[in-house]
Amino acid sequence: MVKKEKIVILGGGYAGLLTAVTLQKKVHTKRAEITLVNKNDYHYLTTKVHESGAGTIPAESIVFPIKELIDPERVHFIKDEVIGIDLATKTVILKNNQLNYDYLVITIGGVPQTFGLPGVNEHAFFLFDWEGTNRLRGHIEEQFEKYLQDRDQKRLRFVIGGAGFSGMEFIYELTEKLPELCDKYGIGQDLAKVICVEAHDEFLKGYDSCMVKDAKKASEKIPAEFRTGTTIASCTETEVRFTDGSSIETNTFVWAGGVKGNPLLDSQGFKTCSDGRVIVNEYCEVPGYRDVYVLGDASASFSPEGVPYPQTAQIALQQGQYCGYNLSAKIYGVPAKPFKYTHRGTVMSMGHHNATGVVYGKAIHGRFASFMKWVIEKRYFFMLGGPRLLLKEIRK
Repeated sequence: MVKKEKIVILGGGYAGLLTAVTLQKKVHTKRAEITLVNKNDYHYLTTKVHESGAGTIPAESIVFPIKELIDPERVHFIKDEVIGIDLATKTVILKNNQLNYDYLVITIGGVPQTFGLPGVNEHAFFLFDWEGTNRLRGHIEEQFEKYLQDRDQKRLRFVIGGAGFSGMEFIYELTEKLPELCDKYGIGQDLAKVICVEAHDEFLKGYDSCMVKDAKKASEKIPAEFRTGTTIASCTETEVRFTDGSSIETNTFVWAGGVKGNPLLDSQGFKTCSDGRVIVNEYCEVPGYRDVYVLGDASASFSPEGVPYPQTAQIALQQGQYCGYNLSAKIYGVPAKPFKYTHRGTVMSMGHHNATGVVYGKAIHGRFASFMKWVIEKRYFFMLGGPRLLLKEIRK
C-alpha cells in the first residue's frame, strides 16, 4: 500500500496559498494529506496594504476568506498560531493543537525591520499586514476628529520613516486621501502635513534609475516634504527624534524600513543571513532537511551568481508554485528541477492613476504603468483559481 504523505503548510500568504493550490491540483488525495495553517481565516493582498492604510480603498476589499480560495476537500484548513517546531519528531506545535508532518512548508513571513531603534516597535504604525494598516486608517481619521476638539497640530502631522518602495507608495496614497478628510471635517488643506524622512540621500535606493526619476518628479507635485540624509534615532508616542538632535512632534509615525526574518525560526539552528532570513538551497529546502522548505519573506534564496533575491510578492508566488510542483515530484518519484526565479519586472503605484516601473526590461510610466499594475494584481487571481476566480474579482 502506498504511503499517504502528510504535508503541513504554515502560513496563508502568497507563498503558502500558492503551494496549497498547486498541490491540490497535482497530487491525488490518496497520495497526500494537505494541511494549511494560518493565524487568521483570511488571506490579504500585501501589495495593496498601502492603499488600505491610507484609506483610499475599502479595507475589506483586500481580504478574502481562505476557505474560498482552496478546495476544502483537498486541503484541510486550520485557524491557529504556530508557536514552535520540533524537527527531531517532525512536529508542529500550535497554540491549540499539534501536527505531525512528513513534509513541512514554512511560509510564516517576516517581521518589520526596526534596526533596534528605541520606541519604534511600541509606537510606530507599520505597512506590514492587514490588521496593522486597518488600525492606521482608523487612527488617521480619528486624528481629524480630535483636532476639531483640541486644535493640536501634532494630530495633522504625518511622518513616514523610509522612502523605499512601501514608504513611497503609501505617501502618494496618503496625499490623495488627506484633502478628502480635510473637506469632510472642514479643516484647511494647508494644515495637514506629510513628512518623509530617509536615511539615504535618494529615494528608492537600489531600484532602477528610471523609477527613481519618475518618483522624484511625482513627489514634486504632491503636498509632502522629503528629508533625505536624515537618520531616525528614536520615537515616542508624540515625537520622532533624529541623530542630529532635531525632532518632529507627531501623533502618527509610520515606519517603512523593510522586513527581516521571522524570530520563530531563530531557535531551529538554521543558517541565516544577517537579517534573520533562513538560507535555502536551490530547491527551496533548508540544507540538511530535504523535508523542510522555507519560502517567502522568511527565506533567503540566491541567484546562480550568489545574489539574494529580493523580498517581494513576485518571488513568493513563484516559490509557492515551484514548491507545489517540487513536492508532487517527490511524492511520485520524479526528479525535481532547481528553483529558477524569473524577474518579470517591478511596478510601483504613485496614486490611483499614476505608476512607474520596469517590465521585462522596458520602462513604463503614468497611466499605462498603473494599468499594468492592475493587470499584475488580477493575474494573481488567475493563478489561484483560474478564469472563475478572476472574473469574480473583476466583477466586484
